[in-house]
Amino acid sequence: MTFFNPDRTFIIAEAGSNWRMGTPQRDMAMGRALIDVAVEAGADAVKFQTYRPETVYVETAGTSDYLSKAGIKEDILDIFRDLAMPYEMVPELAAYCRELKIHFMSSPFSPDDFAAVDPYVEIHKIASYEISHIRLIELAARSGKPLVMSTGASNEEDIAWAIGHFRAHGGGELAVLQCTASYPAPLESLNLRVIPWIKERFDVVSGLSDHSREPTIAPVAAVVLGARVIEKHYTLDNRLPGPDHSFALLPDELKALVDNIRAVEKVLGSGVKNVQPVEGELASYARRGLQAIRQLAAGERLKENENFTILRPGKQPLGAHPRYIDRVEGRRLKRDLAVGEGIALDDCDD
Repeated sequence: MTFFNPDRTFIIAEAGSNWRMGTPQRDMAMGRALIDVAVEAGADAVKFQTYRPETVYVETAGTSDYLSKAGIKEDILDIFRDLAMPYEMVPELAAYCRELKIHFMSSPFSPDDFAAVDPYVEIHKIASYEISHIRLIELAARSGKPLVMSTGASNEEDIAWAIGHFRAHGGGELAVLQCTASYPAPLESLNLRVIPWIKERFDVVSGLSDHSREPTIAPVAAVVLGARVIEKHYTLDNRLPGPDHSFALLPDELKALVDNIRAVEKVLGSGVKNVQPVEGELASYARRGLQAIRQLAAGERLKENENFTILRPGKQPLGAHPRYIDRVEGRRLKRDLAVGEGIALDDCDD
């Protein structure tokens, strides 16, 4: 049994670090509130991030230009220290997710983080900047659980190595997400045509981790292109302090994203062209057939435009497809026909 359903998009509501409110009690309350929002929106999973600053950046990393432009000018390590989720929050948030029947996920950033998260998740996530973290990839592979891997700021060689290493260490089901490492990401930078390429090039489930501010444009387009995993940041309020709130979706926007994806899945259909059940009436009423244009008697020869022609039957029986007109022309009828009645091939003599 596979985790990812080819007919249903797996939607991850990315809570990220947006749970942080300043005190343990408020942090947990916000974490639970974010889970509530994801459940109300109809997402399949809610994802947090689990890290320790000392296992992410070197101690002299300094400030981030993109965060500085957004008014967040602290040293990146100080930011990560403030936003680091205490390990003891993980089981409590996971239990709340189980209670509400939504998948709990949290991206680990080190082997210790992985050990803290692994007992509580059914599916792992490796973030874009961890795609080169050889030990995380090995741990994910050996866990035997499905993995979602983002590819922001990566090229084909980076992705090929990561997937190859995952598979070489026994990794199984894998979803690889197109991602643009910009916060927010301009729409013109999203490069969604990579999604079907990822699927074909690497024989994986493909998807999108979308950092644009638009709620539905990129996710819906991605699903049309074959994405089966969508990830999107969300928050309760864009004005809250922190690096991820400003570009995240609001609760009603997250619900709109899920609703639009589910609607698009219905629109896409099976990919097999046939007459749909809802077309049944008009398929027999309005498609053209070979129809009698006057009352005909058995033994009469059929002649186009004299006693039959190509017409829509309405509520009369539909005649043979017009491609058979040369076969019917000049044949004698075996039975009487009423005006408008369709002429079947077996109505004619041999």
